[in-house]
Amino acid sequence: MMNKFKLLAASLILGFAQISVAQEVTTLIIPTGPGGGTDTLFRAIARYAEPHLNSTIVIRNAGGAGGSIGVTQLSRAKPDGYTLAGVWMGPITTAPHTIKTSYTLKDYIPVIYVDSAPYVMCVRPDFPAKTGKEFLDVLKANPNKYTYGTDGVAGPAQLASELIFREYGIKARDIPYRGAGETMPAMLGGVVDIYVGSVPPAVTMEKAGTAKCLLLTSAKKSASLPNATSLGELNMADKELLLWHGLIAPPGTPPEVIRKIQDAFEKAVNTPEMEAFFKTAGVEKSILKGDAFSAHIKNEYEKLGKLIKELGLKQDG
Repeated sequence: MMNKFKLLAASLILGFAQISVAQEVTTLIIPTGPGGGTDTLFRAIARYAEPHLNSTIVIRNAGGAGGSIGVTQLSRAKPDGYTLAGVWMGPITTAPHTIKTSYTLKDYIPVIYVDSAPYVMCVRPDFPAKTGKEFLDVLKANPNKYTYGTDGVAGPAQLASELIFREYGIKARDIPYRGAGETMPAMLGGVVDIYVGSVPPAVTMEKAGTAKCLLLTSAKKSASLPNATSLGELNMADKELLLWHGLIAPPGTPPEVIRKIQDAFEKAVNTPEMEAFFKTAGVEKSILKGDAFSAHIKNEYEKLGKLIKELGLKQDG
């Protein structure tokens, strides 16, 4: 009887140990509310990363303050590899210049950059330009005549536009909105002259014949908008600004843990399912890890900090 009891106890202990391993949890902080593009992207990637992490990934949305609330939570988390954040450029290279944040570039580890996408500038069919160069020439010849709608003051779309406009000697007026859902109808309805936003809504407008999309904020062409001029074609590749997504980890997370996370998420990004997701979302899979991702953040942070200061949007103090 005692032997049977010992055998049962041993089986229960083994069973609990297996359950403990199976229930290992990684928290992925998303610094936005649920349902947006960033949230949807990371929920999709997390599903395919779980088997490679041997961990269940639980999403925790922490929106607010331009994404800085979620990044602050990440920066204060235990550096054991079980708390990560899925971010876009906003709270990383933009927000620290425009609002007071409790973190700096040293308060997180860039783990892996997974995708990128340009912004695009579109106008109504009667706009007097057929190419990106003609578009810029018209704007330059008419200072402050034209308005462009973006995703908010000091948002990525405004900054991407101003990098180009200032290089070209253009003065145009920014009209801030809360995203493509507002900017697109404003341009189509004649409230603003130019839509500056993400590619998928632009593709829809161009296919419908309600807009022509003339200029990308990327150095490379876009397969989705082949008629749009790239900055590389205008010898302005250094003015590129892309919307990107990546993972960051708390400072002090061990290198071997970082490598495991990188491997799991790179495998997830390379699945056929995620390849299809990227195509549908109008973004390009693009992998940067470790030092390469860190260098990208540092360069963009400095470039945008300088621009924000020049535009008078930099915080005091």
